[in-house]
Amino acid sequence: MAQNRTNVRILSGLISAAGVVSPRAAGRLAFELFCITGKRRLPRLAPRPDAVERFRAGSRRVTSYLWQGGGPTVVLVHGWGGGSGDLAAFIAPLRDAGRRVVALDLPAHGRSPGRRLNLAQAAEAVEMCLRREPSVEAVIAHSFGVPATVLAAGKGAPLPRAVLISGPVSMEPYLQHFEQVLRLTPGIRSEIRARVRRVLTEGGIETMELSVVAPRLPGRALVVHDRGDREVPFLSAQALQRAWPRAELLVTEGLGHRRLLADPAVVERAVRFVVGWERTEQEQPVVTPVRRFELAS
Repeated sequence: MAQNRTNVRILSGLISAAGVVSPRAAGRLAFELFCITGKRRLPRLAPRPDAVERFRAGSRRVTSYLWQGGGPTVVLVHGWGGGSGDLAAFIAPLRDAGRRVVALDLPAHGRSPGRRLNLAQAAEAVEMCLRREPSVEAVIAHSFGVPATVLAAGKGAPLPRAVLISGPVSMEPYLQHFEQVLRLTPGIRSEIRARVRRVLTEGGIETMELSVVAPRLPGRALVVHDRGDREVPFLSAQALQRAWPRAELLVTEGLGHRRLLADPAVVERAVRFVVGWERTEQEQPVVTPVRRFELAS
């Protein structure tokens, strides 16, 4: 912990010193630091994929894993610092339902090369995957994969159905936190925002606010979030569900930000939604002594 505080002070000092000479250069440096993905985790996938494919999304290379099936395609998109293996619990149930499954390693994650990733690049990777895969039925996305998926759909990528798990409705709070931790000056913060706007514009993205994009999307969505999520506030899920005209909100308790990815009840509900096996109105929320989830109105 002490080492982390020392590193933060050093970075803050370096960026501030650069800002004295050139706020623009300091803003570019800070933005590059914001985009560093950190230590990667190689995926552990079970069952083993039938094929491993690689494709280009702009200047980035993306690795994807394929499980063959006779039906339409479901794409799995992980979050920041994660990998395709994070959503492994969904693979077998989807295959049992006859679906063809594709899991991505976003750029600079898993087996996809690189050290940095920004939101526009992540959205482009998801967009290219959705456009190249046949008969896309749905996407199941987690955390940072949620804005990447929604923004890809906002650019016209096919998204008939989406299960959006533990996702932020905006990246703005995380950028603000980064700026506060490094104690960046107003001038440097202004340069970072200019850099963000430029990157989004170059990527064909108008805004990183999902509450602005979601009302234009025609597909259906199941928004899944835990009330006690400490990484992405539950308010994000409520805002996203309100903004998306055809969205439902599935609420869990006691599963946090990541454990719900492997929770059998959550996985079953997500798969039922994806393949169209809808709940009847008479079904009651599932309740257990450990945790519960409910379908919010």
